[in-house]
Amino acid sequence: MSDRISPEVVAEILVRSELQTILRCRCVCQQWRSIIDDTNFIKYHIDYSTKTNTNYSFYLKEVNGDFYNLDLDTINACESLEICNLPNIISGTLIGSCNGLLCFRNEKSEDVFIVNPTTRKECWVSGILLANFHNSSTRLSPDVNSVVWTGYGFGYDHVADDYKVVRVAEISYSHQRVVNADNGIGNSNAGFLEYEMVICYVKTGVVRVLKMPYHTRTSQKVGVLADGALHWVMGRYDDLSSPNVIVGYNLGTCEFLEVPQPDSVGNGFRVDIGLFGTWLCIFATDDLDMCIDVWMMKEYGVKESWTKLCSIPHIETCYDFIRPLSFWKRGSEVLLELDDARIVWYDIEKKRVRDVLLRRSQKSYFETIICLRSLAPLPSNENGEMDEI
Repeated sequence: MSDRISPEVVAEILVRSELQTILRCRCVCQQWRSIIDDTNFIKYHIDYSTKTNTNYSFYLKEVNGDFYNLDLDTINACESLEICNLPNIISGTLIGSCNGLLCFRNEKSEDVFIVNPTTRKECWVSGILLANFHNSSTRLSPDVNSVVWTGYGFGYDHVADDYKVVRVAEISYSHQRVVNADNGIGNSNAGFLEYEMVICYVKTGVVRVLKMPYHTRTSQKVGVLADGALHWVMGRYDDLSSPNVIVGYNLGTCEFLEVPQPDSVGNGFRVDIGLFGTWLCIFATDDLDMCIDVWMMKEYGVKESWTKLCSIPHIETCYDFIRPLSFWKRGSEVLLELDDARIVWYDIEKKRVRDVLLRRSQKSYFETIICLRSLAPLPSNENGEMDEI
């Protein structure tokens, strides 16, 4: 019977199905398996899920290694989290997610671990983030006091057809040093800081280093991936009055860009960023008014497309750091992370907070991320090979 249906029709039906249904359909016949395993179908399914804001899961990793997930498509998405058994991520710290792949790093070795939690395929990429690596011009200098990693990111470069792991480094100098006058910086005193970005290509193993004309301003560690760029809230070196610049690093063009913000979000606000589906969003906190304005950018890079979703009274959430995670398409609730220690749904219409609970009592601080459920394969090296565990 299945051979009477054209492959094009089968693909159109399958791409609209739940992912678990698609996986079961691989067993129907050889033709369907061939359709589902085809890279064009996998890309089509990722694009369809992204456009329709479906097939998303929320993942939470406690410091002690426990890993939880929450299906954001289910009617019970406001209920408690389920334990998720991925034992190899126990010692890992979240870097980011892209196309259905989660990326972790080992804090001791800086090795990278990539996993598709849907297909449960996983791999280690060793030596891509050297623990003591930064720019060669400063690496051996006696003036270097410390190198601190202040941010990470993971995304796909469609130009190079490669995944990239990004790390931002803060380099502090303990002694006075003279900087080349051609740089326009001149003499620097003790405590001078520089920021560098290390970009690692997963398939080829190529590593690039860029000097950054920005410095980090927030406790945001994981870059927000939107429209092919990783974003952080930073400040400009040449303008101390610019504390809330949303800086993006485009993975395809390898360029920095500044995202325009709504006119009403000025320097008097504290800015946190995140994603609602594919939309970059801003949580702008006015401590004087004790209020949080929530904005969504419906057309990336277009200032006029910023749309104010709501204002949340600060007393409802009581936080020092807020991270927007998701917007529940079945209702009027937004998923928020507060101070790395609390996950809540905030109901925009009822102006009510509801905590998301773990199946077991929470023991420690945690990391969270939203990840697409997809059939995306693991990135392979130049020879088309990647050791899978």
